[in-house]
Amino acid sequence: MAEKVNWDDSYLLGIDDIDEQHKKLLAIANEVYEITTGSPDTYKLNMAAALKKLTDYTVYHFSNEEEYMKKHGYAGVDAHKVAHDNFVKEVEFQVQHLSSDNIDDGARFYSYVARWVMNHIAKADKIWAAAVKR
Repeated sequence: MAEKVNWDDSYLLGIDDIDEQHKKLLAIANEVYEITTGSPDTYKLNMAAALKKLTDYTVYHFSNEEEYMKKHGYAGVDAHKVAHDNFVKEVEFQVQHLSSDNIDDGARFYSYVARWVMNHIAKADKIWAAAVKR
């Protein structure tokens, strides 16, 4: 079973809107975790709704973050966008291949998403945030 990832203020970028979006993104991902640790009877229905919410919010957040970088003249925005696009493609691929009846698949998906998002914030997002705050 995947381990739940909790928000830690060490992930804060110091950009309030983006920080709030990161917290919300993790909270939505954690809804997926809760579903994988909840009742098998409601897994299929709840997972479908959570995946839709997660993918929609991820696309919204990435777009917003990229616009913020452009607005503040961050030179690495194109490379950062590639990382975002690759993640979205991988999530879409995994969502299509998730077994609607296998909670273990959902747990593995959660683990991938949570690890990727938190590593991305801790590394790539910290870099652009420091650059635009200068």
